[in-house]
Amino acid sequence: MSESPIDRRVAREAAGWFVRLQNSGASAGEHAACAEWRARHADHERAWQLAERFSGRAQQLSGGAARTALDRPRSLERRQVLKTLALLIAAAPLGLAAHRGLPWREWQADERTATGEQRTLKLPDGGRLRMNTGSAVDIAYDDNVRRIRLIDGEMLVEAPREHASRPLIVDTAEAEIAVLGSRLMVRQYPQSTYLAALEGAVEVRPRRSRGDDGLMRLAAGQQTHVSAHAAEPAVALAHNRLDWLSGVLRAEKMRLDDFVAELDRYRPGLLRCDPAVAGLLISGAFQLRDTDQILRALSQTLPVSVHYRTAYWVTVTARANA
Repeated sequence: MSESPIDRRVAREAAGWFVRLQNSGASAGEHAACAEWRARHADHERAWQLAERFSGRAQQLSGGAARTALDRPRSLERRQVLKTLALLIAAAPLGLAAHRGLPWREWQADERTATGEQRTLKLPDGGRLRMNTGSAVDIAYDDNVRRIRLIDGEMLVEAPREHASRPLIVDTAEAEIAVLGSRLMVRQYPQSTYLAALEGAVEVRPRRSRGDDGLMRLAAGQQTHVSAHAAEPAVALAHNRLDWLSGVLRAEKMRLDDFVAELDRYRPGLLRCDPAVAGLLISGAFQLRDTDQILRALSQTLPVSVHYRTAYWVTVTARANA
């Protein structure tokens, strides 16, 4: 996905569609028309994804006030949300440098990757940060603490051992993670955090836990999921969790709808799975550099067809003669 600025007209259209569909009275026809608009051009979909990202952050910061404003069709708040959202969408690829004073400044990640993009960054202490598709992070190092905030997506942190005297903290929406070893993988889900200790241990504290009761230590080779209140019991690391580092999507008897949802992270536009084939199981290792090839493989190995409304609007459905 391009990082060039989004045309202001497209930004206004995306904001308008987004605000309209957040209204609880939006019709099925309006949802279908918006889907068609999104599929018409890659920049339409990119603008829509930015609108979703910004709105999601607004709701986290305001405790739902943003959604309340969107639901009031004639309110001044709604018009202000639409105007500001369009401005942010248009400015986002440029870093939003002109909008540092806005209360939405937390949306401005220090580093981010586009859909399908992976990057490796050198950290100020000499460590490395490997970012997966659609990820966003803030990096704040000072003389006392090294802090990395995962806003969205997935990352692998590789910390140099010689800086162990200066704490390394990873923040997510649900948890504060103290990195005691040198390699940690973290993924931000909509309502939870996944983390795995690859080398050395970590300590994780759910943000809404009480005192040290919720503190959990994760040993090397273990993984867990964390909500804002508690961490699940640690289990052995699932090694397919590392596959994205080599550009592979691996499935082992995975439901087709789950597989398509995962593939959708790496492909611009709309990729959907028809509920009629959602429960089909798929296994295999797929190279993420060519998502069209993966979709062709689906139609060759499963009783499904892949329908392209446009290059950016794709649906996996039941094969007609199956």
